[in-house]
Amino acid sequence: MSTAFPRAERPAQALTTSKGLTARGVVGSALAMLGGFMTNDLPPGPVRDVLAPLHWLYQQQLGRVAGWIIVAAGMLLLAWAWVDLVRATRHTPRDGVAQRAATAVVRRLTALWALPWLIAPPMFSHDGWSYLAQGALTQSGRDPYVVSPGEMPELLTSMVDPIWRYTPTPYGPLPLTWGALCTEVVKEPTVLVWLQRVPIIIGLVLTAWAMPRLARRLDVSPALASALTLASPLMLAHGFGGEHNDVLLMGLVTAALVWAAAGRWVWATVFVGIAAGVKFTAIVAVVPVVLLSLPAGVDLRRRFARLAQAGLLGALVTALCGIPYGLGVGWIRALSVPGVVVTPASIPTALGYLPRYFFGFISDEAGDLAMSLIRGAGMGLAVILVIWAALRRPTGKLPSAMVTNAGVFAAVVLLAPVVHSWYAFTVLPCGVLLAMRTRRIHLVMTLGVASALTVMWDTTLAGASLLVAAVVVASHQFALTRRRDDLPPRVRRWLSA
Repeated sequence: MSTAFPRAERPAQALTTSKGLTARGVVGSALAMLGGFMTNDLPPGPVRDVLAPLHWLYQQQLGRVAGWIIVAAGMLLLAWAWVDLVRATRHTPRDGVAQRAATAVVRRLTALWALPWLIAPPMFSHDGWSYLAQGALTQSGRDPYVVSPGEMPELLTSMVDPIWRYTPTPYGPLPLTWGALCTEVVKEPTVLVWLQRVPIIIGLVLTAWAMPRLARRLDVSPALASALTLASPLMLAHGFGGEHNDVLLMGLVTAALVWAAAGRWVWATVFVGIAAGVKFTAIVAVVPVVLLSLPAGVDLRRRFARLAQAGLLGALVTALCGIPYGLGVGWIRALSVPGVVVTPASIPTALGYLPRYFFGFISDEAGDLAMSLIRGAGMGLAVILVIWAALRRPTGKLPSAMVTNAGVFAAVVLLAPVVHSWYAFTVLPCGVLLAMRTRRIHLVMTLGVASALTVMWDTTLAGASLLVAAVVVASHQFALTRRRDDLPPRVRRWLSA
């Protein structure tokens, strides 16, 4: 390596030159984008006219098969580049200058790898088209919490998933406001759907700002924490490719934890309130924010008072998010909308299949009622777990707050009536930092690679990659219980990487 760089800068230089990290990641993302146009339809308009050859391939069965092969090749390249990036950052010296330089390189590589995704069609999900249609509905002056997108012109709704085309919006006021603002100035549907990635960028920037600060407080590598979170295939494929606003929610909640760790609980609660304006379930982040902002060993009365103050402030901020287009608190009605979808990764839904089947012999209504009762019990259990965490978890300690944050979000995600793989974004930052503290980095890497290889399954089997992740975790824990000498050489090398 050249000696032209100061010693502290060499790790960062190695990151940019070693094994073609930049090229592999960019080419992988570009291939995924190319395959995306061959496997996803576009509405009529100038963009589709420009991409006529790719649209023609989409219309051919062989072209779509080739497109999926290209997407898979791109995801493999991206996963390969990410694994090498993580390994390179692990060997970066822990001094401040080297870590800052390496963190800057990770951010730059993430930005470069994300560029091709910015002009890709919505991939692995139709949520981007739903954001577009719901925004246009809001801009037209109708209440998206009452009226469905199916009442809008076909040009704006033809790409919306049929499940959501005739149901009110399940989203908070912020995505609707952004979609309405975009519709005010842009009329080309494909450009409009590209603009839905702006909130994703904001969420990624907030996460990039927050992760190193939390990592330093936990005495783990900021560069490695950034690499594991920002550049992961899950982030790029589901975040940018799928256009899921869960990335914005993730960034806001992670930033709120930074403010809470600094003792600024009011600002932290404002961030939580804004996150709840994206998806109201984010309001549970009030719990770790409050616990972190309080001194250690605080009495129950003071804990309860701070929780009440933060909860009211967060709800007020969420309500204010709906003012621009007169959305008010209509999002309260939207809390039950996602329950119309059935996904196998939802624990209550999975448990509800058997009684639904047996009671279905009596009548369809009896089977549906059994399923609804079990799903309702799951949500009730989630609420109980969140309340327990609020009243019993320790205060004033960042590691404990991270566990609480991951726990409350895991509860409301896994016990919800519907679960998708991208819901994991709410747990990702805290999960990564906790894994680094317990030296389980290889588990995060394995999950990241698994998400890259299974992301395409989520197109037809919702939550599939979460189910695969569960198998990966179980296999990983089994491998750790075995004697190292009993494991295959490649597995031993991976676990010690």
